[in-house]
This record gives sequence, C-alpha cells and structure tokens, in this order.
Amino acid sequence: MMTAHNRTWLLLLAAWLCAGMAGIGTAKAFEIVHFESATYPPTPYQAKLALQQGKKPEPLPGLPLNGRLSKPDGEGPFPAVVLMHGCGGIWRWNDVWTDRLAGWGYVVLDVDSFGPRGKSSICESGGSITGEMRALDAYGAKTFLAGVPSVDPARIAVLGMSHGGWAVLNVASRRTSSDLALNPFQAAIALYPWCDDPTEVGMPLLILAGELDDWSPVERCRAFAAGAGSSSEVVLKVYPGAHHLFDLKGIDERQDGHVLRYDQQAAEDAIERIKAFLAEHL
Repeated sequence: MMTAHNRTWLLLLAAWLCAGMAGIGTAKAFEIVHFESATYPPTPYQAKLALQQGKKPEPLPGLPLNGRLSKPDGEGPFPAVVLMHGCGGIWRWNDVWTDRLAGWGYVVLDVDSFGPRGKSSICESGGSITGEMRALDAYGAKTFLAGVPSVDPARIAVLGMSHGGWAVLNVASRRTSSDLALNPFQAAIALYPWCDDPTEVGMPLLILAGELDDWSPVERCRAFAAGAGSSSEVVLKVYPGAHHLFDLKGIDERQDGHVLRYDQQAAEDAIERIKAFLAEHL
C-alpha cells in the first residue's frame, strides 16, 4: 500500500525529473523500468554440488536495477541502445544523448548502476564499482530490451561515457559474452573511457577520445586498441586538443582537478561518427 509519505516523495521526484528534462527542451518522455543484472552460469563445481544436494543448478540472482526507457514515435520494432552513465551517475549528459538517440529512431534504456548499489557518485573512488560489474548491468539491460515488443532484439547496441565507457569496453570483451553464455551486442561505443589492459574484442567497437584528456589518458586507449587482436573490429578516433567530456555543450570546468571542456569541432564529428556507426551496425 502506498502511504501519503510515499505519494509525496514520488510527486517531488516526478517534478524534479521533469524540471531536469525541461532544461534540454525536446527530451522524450521516459518510463522507469526494473530489471536485473546478468549473472554468470554455475561453474562445473557449483553444478556438481547442486546435483549432489538434489537441486537444479541455477545462477545466482542478478542485482535489481532501474532504468529510464525512452522510445521514438511510432510502433517499431526499433533498434535500441543501452546507455551507461559516468562516475557522477545519470545527469545532463544522459538527457542530451537520450534525446538525440530517440530522435534518430532508437529506443534508449538509460541504466542506473549506482542507485541500486546505494551510491550517487563515485568520481573519487571509481574502482569501488568496476567496469566488469557494470558490464553485467548492460547485459541485463540488453536481456530486458529483447523482451520489449517495440524493440528489435537483433539490433541492440551499448554506448557509455567515461566510467560508463570503461563498462562498455568490458561489455565488448569476447570473454565477457562467452562467460555469460549470452549473445553479444551488435555494436559498442565508448566516449573517453578508462581503458583497461588489451583484450580480444567480440563486436564492432568505436572509441572516441580527447588527446588532452587528463582523466582518461588516451595512451591507455591506444594500447587497448593495438592489443585487441587481429580479428577485432576496433576503431579509435583521437581528437587533437580535446579534453574529457568534449561532447557536452556548455561544459568548461574542473572536477577533482581534471579539465572538463566542450570542443565544438570534436563534438560535431563524434556525433556524426556515432550516428553513422549505429546505422551501419544496427
């Protein structure tokens, strides 16, 4: 039963969300949806132990997650994009990209990886929630989208920025989809991600980075792309003179000592590249 307190909280939340969306003018209305993160199948030992106990081997439950589901006009089925936020959680960047992607004709599921884990921001402790953990969130979102009637389950991509870009690189790893025993995404896009050590990539991957990024060093991404394997489809574009968050219009500040700065030329090129990349692979 919903109490008066809960009703008041929901009304305040709705008002806050609407105010935030109004700030970008043409943002699509969204629906709050609930799903679970993906989980790994039982190991052979876990399966054997379960059978010895007379139980059916099953994976552990996934983490309950929330997301904002936005749809373009029309009935579909549409291609879809899973959107992964940065270290500060869902904010204006997500609103802008949700609006843009929906305008291009994509269903968008904007995943909240932090709220269900009791966090609002982890910019000062980025490793407390890892890219590998968030890759499970993305695959859980993909599974959810595959069951949405207006979504074409064969055309789902993932797009993330910064910390969410780190998650995207883990999503793109051939090992991740293989270990999860799930079909990979059809395409992956990482904006100025924290690049891990090289790994074999199992899907078309576009990485867009700024040459002067002092939060996600481009050298790491060059090493990642170079070591991704000869069979991997990895495209790395580095923008000369660009900093972290170069695609967000109006941003020019320092956060935790790092420069965040809009670059019009880099942003316009990145937007067109992402649009073309999604159209090619979805």
